[in-house]
Amino acid sequence: MTAEYFDKRSRDLLFPVYLPLSAGSTTSSAAEATITMNVGTVSNHGWEIGLSSDIIKTKDFHWNAGLSLTTLKNTILSLHEQNREKGIIDGTKKYMEGHDRYAFWTYQFVGVDQMSGRSLYKLNTDAYTLDDPTEEETAAGKTKLPADTETVEINGETYVYKTSYALRDWSGSAIPDFFGSFTSSLSYKDITLSAILTYSVGGKIMDYNYQTYMSVTASPSAIHNDLLKSWNGVPEGITETSPNRIDPNGIPEVNFTRSADNNATSTRFLQDASYLVLKNVNLSYVLPKRWTKKLDLSRVRLNLTAENLFTLSSLQGMDPQQGWSGLQYNYLPAARIFSLGINVQF
Repeated sequence: MTAEYFDKRSRDLLFPVYLPLSAGSTTSSAAEATITMNVGTVSNHGWEIGLSSDIIKTKDFHWNAGLSLTTLKNTILSLHEQNREKGIIDGTKKYMEGHDRYAFWTYQFVGVDQMSGRSLYKLNTDAYTLDDPTEEETAAGKTKLPADTETVEINGETYVYKTSYALRDWSGSAIPDFFGSFTSSLSYKDITLSAILTYSVGGKIMDYNYQTYMSVTASPSAIHNDLLKSWNGVPEGITETSPNRIDPNGIPEVNFTRSADNNATSTRFLQDASYLVLKNVNLSYVLPKRWTKKLDLSRVRLNLTAENLFTLSSLQGMDPQQGWSGLQYNYLPAARIFSLGINVQF
């Protein structure tokens, strides 16, 4: 058994620093001005544990099994003073002192309104008020929600249909709780069968592939089977005041004019990134020495190897091994490979 604790500190990392808008916008998609500076310090710390044992060991039979387990915690220790209070929003992430570099900061999907079939999101009460703001709220930067905003009140709570006015909040991390591998090697005389399985438990992934296949457009495109479960009318017994009017696991209506809002990037498309992969299986056979001597050879070993035989994950078709960022794009998955080889020693 081995156990190691590590804490890797990375200093002077490149992070954007916000400037006053009087400096001029530096992005084409948002009214903000930033400059990149060496201002960040990040800690990656955790444990690495390894176990290995000869479970059975006789003259002809040998079975060895092993387990590795790693925990990893990522913490941003320091940013530029201008970024400490509000942090830095970068896509689905937010960089903030004391938080995880890979923590998701995204819109909060509540569920599907079973009266309309539309996606519901939490109202951003940090920025908007339903009535005229008080002096304290104005000082905090809050404004009254525009009158033309599509909202709906359900059982005393106000929700929005568009992410423009929706709340963004911390929504878990792409980093798993722990990850590692299992190994096993069985040998009987000259035959050996070995396997490696890799695993990851916990963590989240923003599955953009699934989001794309759940979105519909005016032009024909590939879609997901889950769209067959989409909202198709008010369910029997549901009324405006029903306690179960909101379906947290519902799939909104198929309507390409509202698809962008119904299928916006949000917690709805955050999937469990846990997986188990049979990474490698190898079967080998060493030819008897009486055979190899006749050929004037020292040793001959035949190998049959299979890689990436199967992947188990929370969503069929999802490959959560694509990277640490917690984002899934249209990358090719790991190929399933079969190979046959021979190793000859003279």
